[in-house]
Amino acid sequence: MTTYSTVVATRNRAAALALSLPLQLAQSRLPEQILVVDSSDDPTPNQDLMARLRPTTRVALRHIVAPAGSSLQRNIGLAQVDSDVTFFPDDDSLVHPGTMDALMQVYDRDADGRIGGVGGHGVARAPEGVLSAQAPYAMRRSDRLKARVASQRLRAEEWLFPDPIKLIAHQMMRRLPAAEPWLADQQVTRVEFITGYRMSFRTEAIRKVRFNEFLGRYALLEDADACLGVLGGGLALVTAHTAPIYHHKSPERRTNGHQFGMMHVLNRAYIACRTGFVDDRLRGSIKRHARFKIMQYSLGAASPFERERLAGAKAAARLLDRLLDAAPATLDATYLSLRAACEPTAQRAEEPRKAILTS
Repeated sequence: MTTYSTVVATRNRAAALALSLPLQLAQSRLPEQILVVDSSDDPTPNQDLMARLRPTTRVALRHIVAPAGSSLQRNIGLAQVDSDVTFFPDDDSLVHPGTMDALMQVYDRDADGRIGGVGGHGVARAPEGVLSAQAPYAMRRSDRLKARVASQRLRAEEWLFPDPIKLIAHQMMRRLPAAEPWLADQQVTRVEFITGYRMSFRTEAIRKVRFNEFLGRYALLEDADACLGVLGGGLALVTAHTAPIYHHKSPERRTNGHQFGMMHVLNRAYIACRTGFVDDRLRGSIKRHARFKIMQYSLGAASPFERERLAGAKAAARLLDRLLDAAPATLDATYLSLRAACEPTAQRAEEPRKAILTS
């Protein structure tokens, strides 16, 4: 039977972990270990939570204090994994009963190792009885409304303004062997990439790729970047529709509006360029998608955060040609310099420090 470990990157969100960790420990198929890689200003609440949970489970619970940065934190956790598969939920991912067994059965069935990553199925409802009046926090009404219409909105957007990352993923998928017939029997479908809050990978496959630490502290689209790396290695990505996971988004914002808008434009272009697939057609798609994000943000620029987001997207769009013209050998350096140019007042990121294993 295929083994798995869970790596959770978190920062200043003890209330989210208090909801998600007990659900992971209540699964019918348990991980070998759960590693919480914590960059909180005060890690004590998470340490206390894990201390309370340890006597209730046979799963090894490890708390690792680390510098901030979701890609960095995930890589730190990944380095500690010996299991066949690594599951990377967000700290606010709520797994339904039986989810991990259904997800892992896909790896069990994939005897030839042709599948590099399996995602849970994103659903709009939490596990039964979890979100009571005593729950540590409530999801914002705006996020609940967005979740309800997300699938319809995304279909419309993809038809009008195709995501260049998905276009590249489709090219990679065409190079894969035909899908095995058993996938449909098990309600499993091939996908272009797996959204971060519900992703798992064969440990060997993701270790070859790693999460891209150049993407910075918030690391927007790190999931897409990792998935393209796995696809580029000749392995398929799939979603297990019998493995429901609910994303109970924490109300805290993880970054400021300017950085968020900038990353939606600049990170997407950088990730596409990293694949080596960007030709004139893809170049045009990247620019059209950037214009779409600016138009989208312009229509909703009511709050200070939303106005900053629009300004960040515009700043990045003005610099896109410099990124698209960069030679492969200078792409990382060009991306980092353009990020700094978009946000000239941003503080220089701290050098990654060695993580401290606290338990």
